[in-house]
Amino acid sequence: MASGKLRGKSLSRVIGLIGAVGFVLQGYDQAVSNGLLTLGSFIAVFPQIDTVHTTGSEKSHNSTIQGTTVAIYEVGCALGAGSCAFLGDRLGRRKTIFLAGCIALIGVVIQSSPFALGQLIAGRVITGLGVGGFTATIPMYVSESSLANSRGRMVLLEGWFAIGGIVLATWLEFGLYYVGDNSVSWRFPIAFQGLFALIVVGCIMLLPESPRWLARAGRLEEAAEVLARIEDMSADSEHVLQEMDIIRQSLVLDQNAESSGSSSPFALTKNRHLHRTILAVGVNILAQMTGVNIITFYSDTIFEGDLGYSGTMSRIITGCLQIWQFLAAGLAVLLIDRVGRRPLFIAAAIGMTVAQACLAGLSSDLGNKSAAGASLLFYFMALFCFPIGLFLVPFMYAAEIAPLRTRAQVTAMSAAANWLFNFVLAEVSPVGFATISWRYYIVYACISAFACVFFYIFCPETKGRTLEEIDDIFVQSKSAFDTVRIARQMPFQTEILAHIEETEKGIQEKQVEHA
Repeated sequence: MASGKLRGKSLSRVIGLIGAVGFVLQGYDQAVSNGLLTLGSFIAVFPQIDTVHTTGSEKSHNSTIQGTTVAIYEVGCALGAGSCAFLGDRLGRRKTIFLAGCIALIGVVIQSSPFALGQLIAGRVITGLGVGGFTATIPMYVSESSLANSRGRMVLLEGWFAIGGIVLATWLEFGLYYVGDNSVSWRFPIAFQGLFALIVVGCIMLLPESPRWLARAGRLEEAAEVLARIEDMSADSEHVLQEMDIIRQSLVLDQNAESSGSSSPFALTKNRHLHRTILAVGVNILAQMTGVNIITFYSDTIFEGDLGYSGTMSRIITGCLQIWQFLAAGLAVLLIDRVGRRPLFIAAAIGMTVAQACLAGLSSDLGNKSAAGASLLFYFMALFCFPIGLFLVPFMYAAEIAPLRTRAQVTAMSAAANWLFNFVLAEVSPVGFATISWRYYIVYACISAFACVFFYIFCPETKGRTLEEIDDIFVQSKSAFDTVRIARQMPFQTEILAHIEETEKGIQEKQVEHA
Protein backbone atom coordinates (compact mmCIF):
# COMPACT_ATOMS: atom_id res chain seq x y z
CA MET A 1 0.00 0.00 0.00
CA ALA A 2 1.63 3.23 -1.11
CA SER A 3 0.04 5.23 1.70
CA GLY A 4 2.44 8.13 1.18
CA LYS A 5 0.76 8.84 -2.16
CA LEU A 6 -2.76 8.81 -0.75
CA ARG A 7 -4.39 12.16 -0.06
CA GLY A 8 -7.82 13.61 0.62
CA LYS A 9 -10.81 11.32 0.39
CA SER A 10 -8.71 8.33 -0.73
CA LEU A 11 -6.59 8.54 2.41
CA SER A 12 -9.64 8.97 4.66
CA ARG A 13 -11.32 5.94 3.07
CA VAL A 14 -8.26 3.73 3.54
CA ILE A 15 -7.97 4.79 7.19
CA GLY A 16 -11.67 4.04 7.64
CA LEU A 17 -11.39 0.65 5.90
CA ILE A 18 -8.41 -0.56 7.93
CA GLY A 19 -10.22 0.50 11.09
CA ALA A 20 -13.32 -1.31 9.84
CA VAL A 21 -11.37 -4.56 9.33
CA GLY A 22 -10.37 -4.35 12.99
CA PHE A 23 -14.03 -4.16 13.90
CA VAL A 24 -14.83 -7.21 11.77
CA LEU A 25 -12.77 -9.10 14.34
CA GLN A 26 -14.75 -7.48 17.15
CA GLY A 27 -18.11 -8.52 15.72
CA TYR A 28 -16.94 -11.95 14.61
CA ASP A 29 -15.45 -12.94 17.96
CA GLN A 30 -18.45 -11.62 19.87
CA ALA A 31 -20.79 -13.86 17.85
CA VAL A 32 -18.62 -16.93 17.27
CA SER A 33 -19.53 -18.57 20.59
CA ASN A 34 -23.28 -18.41 19.91
CA GLY A 35 -23.39 -21.20 17.34
CA LEU A 36 -20.92 -23.37 19.25
CA LEU A 37 -22.85 -23.66 22.52
CA THR A 38 -25.29 -26.25 21.11
CA LEU A 39 -22.83 -27.96 18.74
CA GLY A 40 -22.29 -31.66 19.49
CA SER A 41 -18.55 -31.72 18.74
CA PHE A 42 -18.02 -28.63 20.95
CA ILE A 43 -20.04 -30.03 23.85
CA ALA A 44 -18.09 -33.30 23.59
CA VAL A 45 -14.86 -31.45 24.40
CA PHE A 46 -16.46 -29.04 26.93
CA PRO A 47 -19.39 -30.92 28.58
CA GLN A 48 -19.31 -28.47 31.49
CA ILE A 49 -21.22 -25.88 29.43
CA ASP A 50 -24.01 -28.13 28.10
CA THR A 51 -27.42 -26.60 28.87
CA VAL A 52 -29.35 -28.23 26.00
CA HIS A 53 -29.11 -31.88 27.07
CA THR A 54 -29.27 -31.31 30.83
CA THR A 55 -32.07 -30.52 33.30
CA GLY A 56 -32.63 -29.40 36.87
CA SER A 57 -29.67 -28.55 39.10
CA GLU A 58 -27.15 -29.78 36.53
CA LYS A 59 -28.54 -27.38 33.91
CA SER A 60 -28.47 -24.53 36.43
CA HIS A 61 -24.84 -25.31 37.31
CA ASN A 62 -23.84 -25.61 33.64
CA SER A 63 -25.63 -22.36 32.75
CA THR A 64 -23.41 -20.52 35.24
CA ILE A 65 -20.25 -22.03 33.71
CA GLN A 66 -21.56 -21.32 30.21
CA GLY A 67 -22.26 -17.70 31.10
CA THR A 68 -18.76 -17.28 32.53
CA THR A 69 -17.11 -18.90 29.49
CA VAL A 70 -18.95 -16.61 27.10
CA ALA A 71 -18.70 -13.50 29.26
CA ILE A 72 -15.01 -13.81 30.19
CA TYR A 73 -14.20 -12.50 26.70
CA GLU A 74 -15.88 -9.24 27.68
CA VAL A 75 -13.64 -8.98 30.75
CA GLY A 76 -10.59 -9.27 28.50
CA CYS A 77 -12.05 -6.59 26.24
CA ALA A 78 -12.69 -4.31 29.20
CA LEU A 79 -9.11 -4.76 30.45
CA GLY A 80 -7.71 -4.19 26.96
CA ALA A 81 -9.79 -1.06 26.50
CA GLY A 82 -8.91 0.23 29.96
CA SER A 83 -5.19 -0.21 29.33
CA CYS A 84 -5.44 2.30 26.48
CA ALA A 85 -5.99 5.01 29.08
CA PHE A 86 -2.29 4.60 29.89
CA LEU A 87 -0.94 3.50 26.49
CA GLY A 88 -3.02 5.62 24.11
CA ASP A 89 -1.17 8.88 24.57
CA ARG A 90 2.26 7.32 25.13
CA LEU A 91 2.38 5.08 22.08
CA GLY A 92 0.14 7.07 19.76
CA ARG A 93 -2.94 5.77 17.96
CA ARG A 94 -1.20 3.59 15.33
CA LYS A 95 1.19 1.78 17.67
CA THR A 96 -1.60 1.07 20.13
CA ILE A 97 -3.69 -0.50 17.36
CA PHE A 98 -0.66 -2.50 16.15
CA LEU A 99 -0.01 -3.85 19.67
CA ALA A 100 -3.68 -4.73 20.13
CA GLY A 101 -3.65 -6.66 16.84
CA CYS A 102 -0.62 -8.69 17.89
CA ILE A 103 -2.24 -9.61 21.21
CA ALA A 104 -5.47 -10.60 19.44
CA LEU A 105 -3.51 -12.93 17.15
CA ILE A 106 -1.95 -14.72 20.12
CA GLY A 107 -5.40 -15.10 21.68
CA VAL A 108 -6.90 -16.56 18.50
CA VAL A 109 -4.16 -19.21 18.33
CA ILE A 110 -4.79 -20.28 21.94
CA GLN A 111 -8.58 -20.12 21.57
CA SER A 112 -8.67 -22.31 18.46
CA SER A 113 -6.48 -25.13 19.82
CA PRO A 114 -7.85 -26.07 23.28
CA PHE A 115 -8.58 -29.51 24.71
CA ALA A 116 -9.63 -28.19 28.11
CA LEU A 117 -12.05 -25.48 29.18
CA GLY A 118 -9.30 -23.53 30.97
CA GLN A 119 -7.34 -23.08 27.73
CA LEU A 120 -10.46 -21.93 25.89
CA ILE A 121 -11.18 -19.37 28.60
CA ALA A 122 -7.57 -18.13 28.57
CA GLY A 123 -7.69 -17.74 24.79
CA ARG A 124 -10.93 -15.75 25.00
CA VAL A 125 -9.46 -13.41 27.61
CA ILE A 126 -6.29 -12.76 25.56
CA THR A 127 -8.26 -12.21 22.35
CA GLY A 128 -10.48 -9.84 24.31
CA LEU A 129 -7.45 -7.81 25.41
CA GLY A 130 -6.61 -7.13 21.77
CA VAL A 131 -10.18 -6.49 20.65
CA GLY A 132 -10.71 -4.13 23.59
CA GLY A 133 -7.68 -2.17 22.45
CA PHE A 134 -9.22 -1.93 18.97
CA THR A 135 -12.55 -0.63 20.26
CA ALA A 136 -10.93 1.98 22.51
CA THR A 137 -8.50 3.30 19.89
CA ILE A 138 -9.82 2.81 16.35
CA PRO A 139 -12.91 5.09 16.65
CA MET A 140 -10.70 7.78 18.20
CA TYR A 141 -8.06 7.40 15.47
CA VAL A 142 -10.63 7.58 12.68
CA SER A 143 -12.46 10.50 14.34
CA GLU A 144 -9.24 12.48 14.69
CA SER A 145 -8.23 11.72 11.09
CA SER A 146 -11.55 12.51 9.37
CA LEU A 147 -13.26 15.66 8.10
CA ALA A 148 -16.14 16.96 10.22
CA ASN A 149 -18.74 16.41 7.49
CA SER A 150 -17.78 12.76 6.93
CA ARG A 151 -16.55 11.72 10.40
CA GLY A 152 -19.77 9.92 11.29
CA ARG A 153 -19.81 7.85 8.11
CA MET A 154 -16.15 6.89 8.48
CA VAL A 155 -16.59 5.72 12.07
CA LEU A 156 -19.92 3.95 11.49
CA LEU A 157 -18.31 2.09 8.61
CA GLU A 158 -16.53 0.19 11.38
CA GLY A 159 -19.86 -0.71 12.94
CA TRP A 160 -21.15 -1.94 9.61
CA PHE A 161 -18.10 -4.17 9.19
CA ALA A 162 -18.41 -5.37 12.80
CA ILE A 163 -21.94 -6.58 12.13
CA GLY A 164 -20.63 -8.06 8.88
CA GLY A 165 -18.28 -10.04 11.12
CA ILE A 166 -21.28 -11.27 13.13
CA VAL A 167 -23.04 -12.32 9.91
CA LEU A 168 -19.91 -14.09 8.66
CA ALA A 169 -19.46 -15.99 11.94
CA THR A 170 -23.13 -17.01 12.00
CA TRP A 171 -23.28 -18.41 8.48
CA LEU A 172 -19.81 -19.97 8.57
CA GLU A 173 -20.84 -21.87 11.68
CA PHE A 174 -24.10 -22.87 10.02
CA GLY A 175 -22.19 -24.37 7.09
CA LEU A 176 -19.83 -26.25 9.39
CA TYR A 177 -22.75 -27.44 11.53
CA TYR A 178 -23.11 -30.27 9.00
CA VAL A 179 -19.52 -31.44 9.40
CA GLY A 180 -20.76 -33.57 12.27
CA ASP A 181 -18.56 -34.74 15.12
CA ASN A 182 -15.30 -33.45 13.66
CA SER A 183 -13.74 -30.69 15.78
CA VAL A 184 -13.02 -28.66 12.64
CA SER A 185 -16.67 -27.57 12.90
CA TRP A 186 -15.68 -25.27 15.79
CA ARG A 187 -11.88 -24.93 15.58
CA PHE A 188 -11.91 -23.47 12.06
CA PRO A 189 -14.49 -20.73 12.79
CA ILE A 190 -12.47 -19.62 15.81
CA ALA A 191 -9.16 -19.66 13.89
CA PHE A 192 -10.57 -17.85 10.84
CA GLN A 193 -10.82 -14.51 12.67
CA GLY A 194 -7.02 -14.32 12.84
CA LEU A 195 -7.08 -13.19 9.20
CA PHE A 196 -8.62 -9.84 10.19
CA ALA A 197 -6.03 -9.19 12.91
CA LEU A 198 -3.26 -9.95 10.38
CA ILE A 199 -4.64 -7.38 7.92
CA VAL A 200 -4.73 -4.66 10.59
CA VAL A 201 -1.25 -5.48 11.91
CA GLY A 202 0.18 -5.53 8.37
CA CYS A 203 -1.35 -2.22 7.26
CA ILE A 204 -1.75 0.13 10.22
CA MET A 205 1.88 1.30 10.40
CA LEU A 206 1.74 2.30 6.73
CA LEU A 207 -0.90 4.95 7.54
CA PRO A 208 -0.21 8.42 8.97
CA GLU A 209 -0.55 9.12 12.67
CA SER A 210 -3.52 11.12 13.99
CA PRO A 211 -2.87 14.88 13.46
CA ARG A 212 -4.52 15.67 16.82
CA TRP A 213 -2.24 13.27 18.68
CA LEU A 214 0.80 14.73 16.90
CA ALA A 215 -0.29 18.21 17.95
CA ARG A 216 -0.80 17.08 21.54
CA ALA A 217 2.71 15.56 21.49
CA GLY A 218 4.13 18.91 20.34
CA ARG A 219 4.93 17.69 16.80
CA LEU A 220 3.07 20.54 15.14
CA GLU A 221 4.85 20.44 11.77
CA GLU A 222 4.04 16.74 11.33
CA ALA A 223 0.47 17.41 12.44
CA ALA A 224 0.11 20.13 9.80
CA GLU A 225 1.52 17.84 7.10
CA VAL A 226 -0.91 15.01 7.98
CA LEU A 227 -3.82 17.45 8.17
CA ALA A 228 -2.85 18.82 4.76
CA ARG A 229 -2.88 15.28 3.33
CA ILE A 230 -6.31 14.61 4.80
CA GLU A 231 -7.62 17.94 3.47
CA ASP A 232 -5.75 17.44 0.15
CA MET A 233 -4.14 20.88 0.43
CA SER A 234 -0.67 22.27 1.00
CA ALA A 235 0.58 22.52 4.57
CA ASP A 236 0.87 26.31 4.32
CA SER A 237 -2.66 26.86 2.94
CA GLU A 238 -4.86 29.25 4.90
CA HIS A 239 -7.43 26.51 5.55
CA VAL A 240 -4.87 24.15 7.13
CA LEU A 241 -3.29 27.00 9.11
CA GLN A 242 -6.73 27.98 10.40
CA GLU A 243 -7.49 24.40 11.53
CA MET A 244 -4.07 24.07 13.18
CA ASP A 245 -4.70 27.34 15.00
CA ILE A 246 -8.04 26.02 16.29
CA ILE A 247 -6.34 22.80 17.49
CA ARG A 248 -3.63 24.83 19.27
CA GLN A 249 -6.22 27.09 20.90
CA SER A 250 -8.13 24.04 22.14
CA LEU A 251 -4.94 22.62 23.69
CA VAL A 252 -4.06 25.94 25.31
CA LEU A 253 -7.57 26.30 26.73
CA ASP A 254 -7.39 22.83 28.26
CA GLN A 255 -3.86 23.33 29.61
CA ASN A 256 -4.82 26.65 31.21
CA ALA A 257 -7.92 25.25 32.90
CA GLU A 258 -8.59 26.50 36.43
CA SER A 259 -8.12 23.24 38.29
CA SER A 260 -4.65 22.00 39.14
CA GLY A 261 -5.89 18.53 38.27
CA SER A 262 -6.94 19.57 34.78
CA SER A 263 -5.15 16.62 33.18
CA SER A 264 -7.56 14.27 34.97
CA PRO A 265 -10.73 13.20 33.16
CA PHE A 266 -12.53 13.65 36.51
CA ALA A 267 -11.37 17.22 37.16
CA LEU A 268 -13.84 20.08 37.63
CA THR A 269 -12.41 22.36 34.95
CA LYS A 270 -13.72 25.14 32.77
CA ASN A 271 -13.57 22.59 29.96
CA ARG A 272 -15.96 20.34 31.97
CA HIS A 273 -13.80 17.21 32.09
CA LEU A 274 -15.95 15.41 34.68
CA HIS A 275 -19.19 16.24 32.87
CA ARG A 276 -17.85 14.93 29.56
CA THR A 277 -16.40 11.77 31.11
CA ILE A 278 -19.68 10.88 32.84
CA LEU A 279 -21.61 11.53 29.63
CA ALA A 280 -19.26 9.41 27.49
CA VAL A 281 -19.24 6.50 29.94
CA GLY A 282 -22.97 6.76 30.62
CA VAL A 283 -23.92 6.57 26.95
CA ASN A 284 -21.86 3.40 26.51
CA ILE A 285 -23.30 1.73 29.62
CA LEU A 286 -26.88 2.48 28.63
CA ALA A 287 -26.31 1.24 25.07
CA GLN A 288 -25.24 -2.17 26.37
CA MET A 289 -27.93 -2.36 29.02
CA THR A 290 -30.71 -2.15 26.45
CA GLY A 291 -30.06 -5.90 26.34
CA VAL A 292 -29.55 -6.58 22.65
CA ASN A 293 -26.64 -8.95 23.19
CA ILE A 294 -29.00 -11.48 24.74
CA ILE A 295 -29.76 -12.22 21.08
CA THR A 296 -26.15 -12.05 19.87
CA PHE A 297 -24.88 -14.43 22.54
CA TYR A 298 -27.79 -16.78 23.15
CA SER A 299 -30.25 -16.71 20.22
CA ASP A 300 -29.49 -20.30 19.17
CA THR A 301 -29.98 -21.48 22.74
CA ILE A 302 -33.26 -19.52 23.09
CA PHE A 303 -34.68 -20.67 19.77
CA GLU A 304 -33.68 -24.30 20.27
CA GLY A 305 -34.25 -24.66 24.01
CA ASP A 306 -37.20 -22.32 24.67
CA LEU A 307 -39.05 -21.83 21.39
CA GLY A 308 -38.67 -25.46 20.29
CA TYR A 309 -37.01 -24.95 16.90
CA SER A 310 -34.59 -27.54 15.52
CA GLY A 311 -30.85 -26.90 15.54
CA THR A 312 -30.90 -26.21 11.80
CA MET A 313 -33.89 -23.85 11.95
CA SER A 314 -32.46 -22.02 14.97
CA ARG A 315 -29.25 -21.29 13.08
CA ILE A 316 -31.13 -20.18 9.96
CA ILE A 317 -33.23 -17.73 12.01
CA THR A 318 -30.11 -16.40 13.75
CA GLY A 319 -28.36 -15.99 10.40
CA CYS A 320 -31.34 -14.08 9.00
CA LEU A 321 -31.39 -11.87 12.11
CA GLN A 322 -27.74 -10.97 11.60
CA ILE A 323 -28.21 -10.20 7.90
CA TRP A 324 -31.11 -7.95 8.92
CA GLN A 325 -28.85 -6.25 11.49
CA PHE A 326 -26.16 -5.81 8.83
CA LEU A 327 -28.65 -4.00 6.56
CA ALA A 328 -29.75 -1.78 9.45
CA ALA A 329 -26.11 -0.89 10.20
CA GLY A 330 -25.67 0.07 6.54
CA LEU A 331 -28.66 2.39 6.90
CA ALA A 332 -27.01 3.93 9.97
CA VAL A 333 -23.92 4.79 7.87
CA LEU A 334 -26.18 6.75 5.51
CA LEU A 335 -28.13 8.48 8.30
CA ILE A 336 -25.45 9.44 10.83
CA ASP A 337 -24.22 12.62 9.08
CA ARG A 338 -27.68 13.52 7.80
CA VAL A 339 -29.88 12.95 10.85
CA GLY A 340 -27.27 13.29 13.59
CA ARG A 341 -26.22 11.36 16.67
CA ARG A 342 -28.88 12.51 19.15
CA PRO A 343 -31.98 11.58 17.09
CA LEU A 344 -30.51 8.13 16.37
CA PHE A 345 -29.79 7.60 20.09
CA ILE A 346 -33.37 8.47 21.04
CA ALA A 347 -35.06 6.53 18.23
CA ALA A 348 -32.98 3.40 18.93
CA ALA A 349 -33.75 3.55 22.67
CA ILE A 350 -37.50 3.87 21.99
CA GLY A 351 -37.35 0.90 19.62
CA MET A 352 -35.48 -1.24 22.15
CA THR A 353 -38.04 -0.35 24.84
CA VAL A 354 -40.91 -1.54 22.67
CA ALA A 355 -39.07 -4.68 21.52
CA GLN A 356 -38.08 -5.81 25.02
CA ALA A 357 -41.53 -5.11 26.46
CA CYS A 358 -43.23 -7.12 23.69
CA LEU A 359 -40.75 -9.98 24.07
CA ALA A 360 -41.60 -10.12 27.76
CA GLY A 361 -45.30 -10.37 27.01
CA LEU A 362 -45.02 -12.94 24.24
CA SER A 363 -42.48 -15.08 26.11
CA SER A 364 -44.77 -15.37 29.13
CA ASP A 365 -46.71 -18.14 27.37
CA LEU A 366 -44.26 -20.23 25.37
CA GLY A 367 -46.78 -23.07 25.26
CA ASN A 368 -48.68 -20.93 22.77
CA LYS A 369 -46.92 -21.59 19.46
CA SER A 370 -48.45 -18.49 17.87
CA ALA A 371 -47.02 -16.26 20.61
CA ALA A 372 -43.62 -17.95 20.29
CA GLY A 373 -43.65 -17.36 16.53
CA ALA A 374 -44.78 -13.75 16.94
CA SER A 375 -41.86 -13.08 19.30
CA LEU A 376 -39.50 -13.46 16.34
CA LEU A 377 -40.86 -10.15 14.96
CA PHE A 378 -39.53 -8.31 18.00
CA TYR A 379 -36.12 -10.01 17.82
CA PHE A 380 -35.95 -8.55 14.32
CA MET A 381 -37.13 -5.18 15.65
CA ALA A 382 -34.40 -5.16 18.31
CA LEU A 383 -31.72 -5.99 15.74
CA PHE A 384 -32.94 -3.16 13.55
CA CYS A 385 -33.03 -0.47 16.24
CA PHE A 386 -29.78 -1.29 18.04
CA PRO A 387 -27.32 -0.90 15.12
CA ILE A 388 -29.07 2.29 13.99
CA GLY A 389 -28.07 4.24 17.08
CA LEU A 390 -26.55 2.14 19.87
CA PHE A 391 -23.94 -0.20 18.40
CA LEU A 392 -20.96 1.95 17.41
CA VAL A 393 -22.37 5.46 17.79
CA PRO A 394 -21.59 5.45 21.57
CA PHE A 395 -17.90 4.64 20.89
CA MET A 396 -17.73 7.46 18.34
CA TYR A 397 -19.66 9.88 20.53
CA ALA A 398 -17.23 9.33 23.43
CA ALA A 399 -14.30 10.21 21.16
CA GLU A 400 -16.12 13.28 19.82
CA ILE A 401 -17.09 14.85 23.13
CA ALA A 402 -13.81 14.12 24.98
CA PRO A 403 -11.23 16.95 25.13
CA LEU A 404 -7.97 16.23 23.32
CA ARG A 405 -5.94 16.29 26.52
CA THR A 406 -7.95 13.43 28.07
CA ARG A 407 -9.40 11.82 24.93
CA ALA A 408 -7.40 8.60 25.17
CA GLN A 409 -8.40 8.15 28.82
CA VAL A 410 -12.07 8.95 28.26
CA THR A 411 -12.46 6.70 25.21
CA ALA A 412 -10.62 3.91 27.05
CA MET A 413 -12.93 4.18 30.07
CA SER A 414 -16.00 4.39 27.85
CA ALA A 415 -15.03 1.31 25.87
CA ALA A 416 -14.12 -0.53 29.08
CA ALA A 417 -17.52 0.36 30.58
CA ASN A 418 -19.23 -0.86 27.39
CA TRP A 419 -17.42 -4.19 27.61
CA LEU A 420 -17.90 -4.57 31.38
CA PHE A 421 -21.65 -4.20 31.10
CA ASN A 422 -21.56 -6.48 28.09
CA PHE A 423 -19.89 -8.97 30.45
CA VAL A 424 -22.62 -8.46 33.05
CA LEU A 425 -25.29 -9.17 30.44
CA ALA A 426 -23.52 -12.26 29.06
CA GLU A 427 -22.82 -13.57 32.58
CA VAL A 428 -26.27 -13.17 34.10
CA SER A 429 -28.49 -13.94 31.09
CA PRO A 430 -28.41 -17.78 31.37
CA VAL A 431 -29.15 -17.49 35.09
CA GLY A 432 -31.73 -14.75 34.52
CA PHE A 433 -33.69 -16.86 32.05
CA ALA A 434 -33.39 -19.92 34.29
CA THR A 435 -34.76 -18.09 37.36
CA ILE A 436 -37.25 -15.38 36.28
CA SER A 437 -37.78 -16.51 32.64
CA TRP A 438 -39.84 -13.98 30.60
CA ARG A 439 -39.63 -11.29 33.33
CA TYR A 440 -35.95 -10.94 32.48
CA TYR A 441 -36.90 -8.92 29.39
CA ILE A 442 -38.79 -6.38 31.54
CA VAL A 443 -35.52 -5.32 33.19
CA TYR A 444 -34.11 -4.23 29.84
CA ALA A 445 -37.35 -2.60 28.73
CA CYS A 446 -37.16 -0.31 31.79
CA ILE A 447 -33.47 0.48 31.24
CA SER A 448 -34.13 1.28 27.57
CA ALA A 449 -36.91 3.69 28.55
CA PHE A 450 -34.56 5.43 31.00
CA ALA A 451 -31.89 5.63 28.27
CA CYS A 452 -34.32 7.46 26.00
CA VAL A 453 -34.89 10.15 28.65
CA PHE A 454 -31.15 10.41 29.36
CA PHE A 455 -30.26 10.90 25.68
CA TYR A 456 -32.96 13.55 25.25
CA ILE A 457 -31.92 15.65 28.26
CA PHE A 458 -28.13 15.33 28.34
CA CYS A 459 -26.70 14.49 24.89
CA PRO A 460 -25.80 17.49 22.69
CA GLU A 461 -25.72 17.06 18.91
CA THR A 462 -22.21 16.82 17.38
CA LYS A 463 -23.13 16.33 13.72
CA GLY A 464 -21.03 18.41 11.31
CA ARG A 465 -18.89 19.99 14.03
CA THR A 466 -15.11 19.89 14.34
CA LEU A 467 -13.76 18.23 17.48
CA GLU A 468 -12.51 21.62 18.66
CA GLU A 469 -15.94 23.13 18.08
CA ILE A 470 -17.47 20.45 20.30
CA ASP A 471 -15.00 21.56 22.98
CA ASP A 472 -16.51 25.02 22.76
CA ILE A 473 -20.03 23.67 23.35
CA PHE A 474 -18.97 22.36 26.76
CA VAL A 475 -16.87 25.42 27.62
CA GLN A 476 -19.94 27.62 27.09
CA SER A 477 -22.23 25.31 29.10
CA LYS A 478 -23.05 26.31 32.66
CA SER A 479 -24.44 22.93 33.71
CA ALA A 480 -25.11 19.41 32.43
CA PHE A 481 -28.62 20.54 31.47
CA ASP A 482 -27.28 23.35 29.30
CA THR A 483 -25.26 21.55 26.62
CA VAL A 484 -28.16 20.49 24.38
CA ARG A 485 -29.35 24.10 24.11
CA ILE A 486 -25.84 25.46 23.49
CA ALA A 487 -25.23 22.89 20.74
CA ARG A 488 -28.52 23.82 19.10
CA GLN A 489 -27.79 27.56 19.10
CA MET A 490 -24.04 27.74 18.42
CA PRO A 491 -23.00 28.60 14.81
CA PHE A 492 -20.87 26.13 12.84
CA GLN A 493 -17.15 26.81 12.46
CA THR A 494 -17.14 24.47 9.45
CA GLU A 495 -19.08 27.14 7.56
CA ILE A 496 -16.32 29.65 8.32
CA LEU A 497 -13.63 27.20 7.20
CA ALA A 498 -15.58 26.46 4.02
CA HIS A 499 -15.73 30.19 3.30
CA ILE A 500 -11.96 30.43 3.77
CA GLU A 501 -11.45 27.49 1.41
CA GLU A 502 -13.68 29.08 -1.26
CA THR A 503 -11.86 32.41 -0.92
CA GLU A 504 -8.52 30.63 -1.21
CA LYS A 505 -9.59 28.81 -4.36
CA GLY A 506 -10.86 32.06 -5.87
CA ILE A 507 -7.51 33.74 -5.26
CA GLN A 508 -5.67 30.80 -6.83
CA GLU A 509 -7.92 30.91 -9.90
CA LYS A 510 -7.28 34.63 -10.35
CA GLN A 511 -3.54 34.06 -10.06
CA VAL A 512 -3.76 31.38 -12.78
CA GLU A 513 -5.74 33.75 -15.04
CA HIS A 514 -3.15 36.53 -14.65
CA ALA A 515 -0.19 34.20 -15.08
